[in-house]
Amino acid sequence: MAALHLPLRAIVSNPHPPTWRLLLPLHAHLLVSGRLASAALTSLVSLYARVPALHSVLPLLLTPTSPLPCFNAALSLPHPLALPVFRRLRLAHSPDPFSFPPLVASAPSPHHLLAIHALALRCGLAHDLFCASALLRSYLSFGLADHAHRLFDGLPHRDVVVWNAMVNGFAKLGCFHRALECFLLMRADGRAEISSFTVTGILSVCTATADFQRGAAVHGMVVKYGFDHDVSVGNSLVDLYGKSHKVADAAMVFEGMAEQDRDLFSWNSMLSALHYSADHVGAMRLFARMRRAAVWPDAVTVAAVFPACAQTAALKVGREVHGYIVSSGLACDGALSVFACNALLDMYAKSGAMDEACRVFDWMRHHDVASWNIMIDGHASHGRGKEALELFRQMTVVEGLVPDEVTLLGAMSACSHSGLVEEGGRFLKRMKEEFGLDPQLEHYACVADMLGRAGRLDEARKVLEEAGAVGAGAWRTYLAACRMHGDKERAQEAARMLMTTEESGSGGWVLLANTHGWDGNFEELQEVRREMRRRGVQKAAPGCSWVEVGGGNGGSGTVVHAFVSGDKAHPEADLIYEMLHTLISWMRDCSDLSIRTPFYSIECS
Repeated sequence: MAALHLPLRAIVSNPHPPTWRLLLPLHAHLLVSGRLASAALTSLVSLYARVPALHSVLPLLLTPTSPLPCFNAALSLPHPLALPVFRRLRLAHSPDPFSFPPLVASAPSPHHLLAIHALALRCGLAHDLFCASALLRSYLSFGLADHAHRLFDGLPHRDVVVWNAMVNGFAKLGCFHRALECFLLMRADGRAEISSFTVTGILSVCTATADFQRGAAVHGMVVKYGFDHDVSVGNSLVDLYGKSHKVADAAMVFEGMAEQDRDLFSWNSMLSALHYSADHVGAMRLFARMRRAAVWPDAVTVAAVFPACAQTAALKVGREVHGYIVSSGLACDGALSVFACNALLDMYAKSGAMDEACRVFDWMRHHDVASWNIMIDGHASHGRGKEALELFRQMTVVEGLVPDEVTLLGAMSACSHSGLVEEGGRFLKRMKEEFGLDPQLEHYACVADMLGRAGRLDEARKVLEEAGAVGAGAWRTYLAACRMHGDKERAQEAARMLMTTEESGSGGWVLLANTHGWDGNFEELQEVRREMRRRGVQKAAPGCSWVEVGGGNGGSGTVVHAFVSGDKAHPEADLIYEMLHTLISWMRDCSDLSIRTPFYSIECS
């Protein structure tokens, strides 16, 4: 008998339901061998309830003499099938505290839930903690917060499961203040010890409300009570710190977790933390570690990795991840969300692989506005203006989608890069009149750039003057156009306009200095720089660039190197600067670049 119970218990404890091909022979063996005792029958009934194909025959296993645990196991059937079983149970037995929770969990509507609650009251079981916790979870899942509170207030005793049902239920419902209130009441009551589920619930509240200070305090409590080794608590802390842009703290918690304890959610939380803080190189390195640890990505993973590939132009790694998506089946049956598909689309578009981006776009089952925006902007950025405008037409006319500010910016950018000046001007007008959208700085800058490229500086200036304060920053674009056409006076005027509109920052000052350097007027250039020092104006943080080169990086076959202006931290910095100076010498030998030299000196100083 013990030999029979061991495999039966193993099947019952397996999180995956058995197949009917396994279950029916097992049932036959139990019948023939005469071993269908009470405990074995209860386990068999619970297995039948987990196989949808056998739901209709499960009631045939029950007789009026079947023990109460068998009836309770059968109540985990879907609600329409569970109700007749419950009626038979009441004819044969009196319900116990384990009879109601399956019915409560499967209740299809608030009306059914209220009826079950009333029946539990009649049976004197509604205040049993096991039954009450199930009722609280279901009430909150239906959004019946007041019903849950009335039931909770009427309980004579409350254990940690009941408190957790309230804290986590309110958190999932979005009633974060009520979840926090329950947590504080639980701590003040002091009769129920907190558990890891309590901690993860309140940490989710801190994350959702961006309450970093309280979350850090909860972290202290986690260490005090010894929950810091619980993987679910660690995952919640990584998520909290990541969404609070505290990447160092998130990494500290992540690295403090034992390697064998980290699950997929641990890696995804840390990848998302790096993604939120735009540490794209860090995300790529962590993904390489994840692959070495033999943890297989899911749709959430790729949604965090693809933006990193896009921003670092790591096309080869992105293709490898795409290949994994196809080979693992993630790309089948709609397993990837539109968000993850858009991340893949954006990676190809930003890396310049527009043909592959088009194939992904055509493969996607559903396109949202972001999908169209990525394709329109991708075509525009790579000189495919006509294709971008055709996509805009398909989106608005054929699909009937309403464009947003990003869509219009992509269409204007396509006109700018393709020389379609009149069409771009009409887009600015349509934005206000047809689509009811207010142009922002980026739209005015795009139109000014488009007119400036065409040499229509007066019209560009007029657009910026009409934009007023909204388009103040677009004077940079106007200045670049003046520089392109060698109009020094207009450029200096634009630089001064920037200085009057920017309350802080160095952009206008640096551009003004550059305009003095066009014709070698270094005295005025140095005067501007001295004035910057007197006013305490410093150049903003330099931009960062990435380059992907061949080599070994966790088996990916590539290494991503990051650089900033004036960077000397790279191990091969001397060779890099030597090659840079060689390239500059070649450029000077090939053409007259004397007017460009001051710009180089300003940017590197």
